[in-house]
Amino acid sequence: MAVIQVMTGPKRGEHHSLEGDVTFIGRSPDNNIVIDDSAVSRSHVRITRKGKKYFIRDLNSKNGTFVNGERIEPNKDVEIDIGASIGISKKVIVSLVDSYEQEDLGEEELEVLDAVSLPEEMEQEGKVLVQDRPMTHKKNMELISKVAAILEQSLNLNQTLESILQSILDLLIRIDRGFFILVDKQTGKISNIISIFSKQREHKVGRFSRSIVGRVIKEKKPVIMLDTLSEDEHDVSESMQLMNIRSVMCVPLMSRSRLRGVLYFDSIQRPHGFRKEDLSLITALSGPAAIAIENALLSDRKEES
Repeated sequence: MAVIQVMTGPKRGEHHSLEGDVTFIGRSPDNNIVIDDSAVSRSHVRITRKGKKYFIRDLNSKNGTFVNGERIEPNKDVEIDIGASIGISKKVIVSLVDSYEQEDLGEEELEVLDAVSLPEEMEQEGKVLVQDRPMTHKKNMELISKVAAILEQSLNLNQTLESILQSILDLLIRIDRGFFILVDKQTGKISNIISIFSKQREHKVGRFSRSIVGRVIKEKKPVIMLDTLSEDEHDVSESMQLMNIRSVMCVPLMSRSRLRGVLYFDSIQRPHGFRKEDLSLITALSGPAAIAIENALLSDRKEES
């Protein structure tokens, strides 16, 4: 049985088991999960269980429903995976989790990130392997909650994005560098770069792999390389080799089906800066971040007019 964990909004910290085959979420008291927020429609979404699969349908809500940052089409079932970030409008974020992974999170727990130890590299049969690090579901949810709290603060856009990058680097400490790379929607060219570097790195090089960033901008799909030395030669550019980039992850920032930029991380000289599973976590964070970027740009345009 899956559980809906409420990450932001008036019900923050609550969890609701999806006991029946159909669950309705909305502002009206006759819903299975009631979220009393003006941005939430009276009957906002329906979640349906079919065997071991879950599907979500936006019930023609006023402010829309977003799955991992992408607005879904109204009145159409969309399959959602465990771990998916669901925006009930742009204000309330919930997550679909396994019941055995769900834990009661108090307000203090939601605000504080525990330190996470990362794996030691082992050699086995001549290959470098990385042990599974103890990154619990709870810690992932705490990171999402912390990012949501950052987005609610009255910071300027650059400060907001720097805080998000720092929160991610605090958790995934094998990552050396993080970038928000914003794209002008008219020209398609890079308009702003916000970066942050791990305190553990002595040489803080501000260059990133433009080939990877360009690929994600063009295809609007994430790219992850756990070890560039094991990738095909045509996928690893000469500049990546010169910068000693050993692992890289890049995720598109999508809002209203429009590209706002990319979220980029890499590690220098060390492979396995993250796990494949971390891609889902970063993708879940990219949606709210893209919405924040869009809102900030809209606000700037209103002030200029």
